[in-house]
Amino acid sequence: MQSWEAERVDALCGRRCAFALYALPGETELHFCMAEDGRTESDFIFRNGFILATFTGESLFIPAELAEVPAADAWPEQQHIPQRAATTRAEYASLFQLYTGFIHSGQIRKIVLARTADEDKPATFSPYRAMQQACAMQPNAFKALVHTPQHGTWLFCTPEQLITGSGGEQWYTMALAGTRMPCTLPWDAKNRQEQALVADFMREVLTPLADELTESAPENLRAGNIEHLCTRFSLRMPPGRILTLLDQLPPTPAVCGSPVAAAREFLLTYPDIDRSCYAGYLGPWGNGGVQLYVSLRCMQIFSDFCRLYAGGGLMPDSDEESEWQETAAKMQTMKSLLHA
Repeated sequence: MQSWEAERVDALCGRRCAFALYALPGETELHFCMAEDGRTESDFIFRNGFILATFTGESLFIPAELAEVPAADAWPEQQHIPQRAATTRAEYASLFQLYTGFIHSGQIRKIVLARTADEDKPATFSPYRAMQQACAMQPNAFKALVHTPQHGTWLFCTPEQLITGSGGEQWYTMALAGTRMPCTLPWDAKNRQEQALVADFMREVLTPLADELTESAPENLRAGNIEHLCTRFSLRMPPGRILTLLDQLPPTPAVCGSPVAAAREFLLTYPDIDRSCYAGYLGPWGNGGVQLYVSLRCMQIFSDFCRLYAGGGLMPDSDEESEWQETAAKMQTMKSLLHA
């Protein structure tokens, strides 16, 4: 993009309109998506555009009518204000005790505890430039700068594939869980068990929908300054089943817990944070394909600060301080973009 287009992208972030600027994994080209009148819709069947879905499943669709960035003057200004403060260390400790107590009761095996952290926004900060920096720093991740009147402005740099396909019957997804600093040592039992819960769930959902399903052995997947365990799935499935898959697959145990239904009910009853777009999914839809990713490694951009989001899977033997430090490591991706 030219510099004047970058200025227009930044200006649109403060307006009552919706757009998405994104780059696919392994690509440097930036794609812009916006409706002519800046609207969002709820119906995306047989449409071309961009989907943004929250953790609880509500989805917005940005129709692909404009591929170039318009001037921001056509839409009124809008300022988003957070409804609650960022997570304190004491609040995290209290939630950790509550969540692990539920695990030890035997009702669930895993639950994901998320938290937020606020970082001052430098005076020279540019959402577009941060997006550009994300593309340079994380070439193999899915990057997106998304703004809507409903949710404000979000920057994502996620390594986790939800479901992708190029319009035929071949589709790809992954089970991604377990977190550590990169090393050559074997993974510990906690992380291997956590990743196995996600893989088991994926297999259970995909098998009835797929005419053919194959999976890889667990492998290490590097994501910025940390790495995860990843099992890749390839399935042959008619495109007509994609909506059923989206109804059954998210949220997976990687961002919710296991069993999913019980963990999700617990999180709705005893919420850790206002998850909003965090741990939902997003990506381009239509134009002969689907490229949807789990909404991880993200921050919400406000007028004078940015709110970072991260979570970690709690298991029976989880340690509170280790889990807190894991979320801090996951936030480092967005923090580095904020201060680049």
